Amino acid sequence: MDKITAVARREFLATVRTKAFLLTVVMMPAIMLGAIYGTKWVQELTRKEKLPTRHLAVVDQGGVVFTDLSREFDNYNADRANQQFALERIPPAEADTEKLTARVQDGELYGYMIVSADAVAGEGGCVLARKDNQLQTGQILEAMIRNAVIAVRWRNEGIDPQRSAALRDQAIPITRWDAKTGEPVSSNELARAITPFAFMFLLFMGTFGISQGLLTTLIEEKSSRVVEVLLSALSPTQLMAGKILGTVLVGFLLITVWGSVGFWSAQGLNLGDLVTGYRLLLALLYFVPGFLLMASLLAGIGASCNELKEAQSMVFPLSVITIIPMIFWFYIAEHPASLFSIVLSYIPPITPFVMILRVCADPDTPLWQIVTTLAVLWVSVFLAIWAAGKVFRVGVLMYGKPPSLKELVRWVWHS
Repeated sequence: MDKITAVARREFLATVRTKAFLLTVVMMPAIMLGAIYGTKWVQELTRKEKLPTRHLAVVDQGGVVFTDLSREFDNYNADRANQQFALERIPPAEADTEKLTARVQDGELYGYMIVSADAVAGEGGCVLARKDNQLQTGQILEAMIRNAVIAVRWRNEGIDPQRSAALRDQAIPITRWDAKTGEPVSSNELARAITPFAFMFLLFMGTFGISQGLLTTLIEEKSSRVVEVLLSALSPTQLMAGKILGTVLVGFLLITVWGSVGFWSAQGLNLGDLVTGYRLLLALLYFVPGFLLMASLLAGIGASCNELKEAQSMVFPLSVITIIPMIFWFYIAEHPASLFSIVLSYIPPITPFVMILRVCADPDTPLWQIVTTLAVLWVSVFLAIWAAGKVFRVGVLMYGKPPSLKELVRWVWHS
């Protein structure tokens, strides 16, 4: 029993004394608190952010709902001075969905609403067409349409407005259209909301998950002295480049298979408007440099460490950064054009994850932002490969105590 206790004591102390464990004890609560209070702070910041006025065309076929609908929007605008909606009333005789769709495509309109003549009587419904698929914005607009129609019903039936709490549940059928195509949206609301996360998770697993194997392999080969045999036949740079290239090909194959399965599954489930070729192409364009960046960083860490516990201490800060998109994914998907989302797009380790969230949430993400974020990402890749090569040449044959951050910097600059 004493021997078992001694082994248990040794394992316990060896684990709790590592930097990885200490960082986990301190950082994880900090991350949770940051996620709770940081989300509130970001939401408040975005609430104050100035956005261009979103113009909506309204076709009130019965001619009795527009006044109440305008009042609903006035109340909304009064509470959000920096995020205004503007209504444009279109006479039913001049309403043409093709022209409205063309105006949305030209950027003149954010979307349009069509209120049927018998919506108040409960025999017809409404149409809400938008150019994006933000869940919260759609819920707000649908709520304002319902409130306006119900308000007209109250007046027609002489119902006391004080009973509104019980009457808000009255059904008002609202059909969602894609304002850029002028066609009904075939997918359900949940699928549209979860699509950005699905794309981000695909990139995350393909990037961080597969590149972790490179780290483990390097440490195993270094510990077993296999790396010394390999270096007798090729240079450290060739060894590192070959390992990174091979790992990238594995990730590329994985992403291709996953993407193909997702694409054809979406087609079979009539969700083709969510998993488009454009989104898959952008996922691939961000995956390649994102994977190269992550693989280079992990190759440098693996070459400088002798044990997996040592590597975990160095990888932990990188892991903390990469989970930021996971924490704020819903907010980024709902506010892809906010200052917070744009700033995160230019932080290289998480650029691919943030940008695929933004592009999936808003297909009209400016092209210049896509080009510049890709440029920043590729510059970071070349810098990471250069630094990893320096560390790899020095650290791959070194054993003993793992280097500190200061020593790693010295290796990069003086090797």
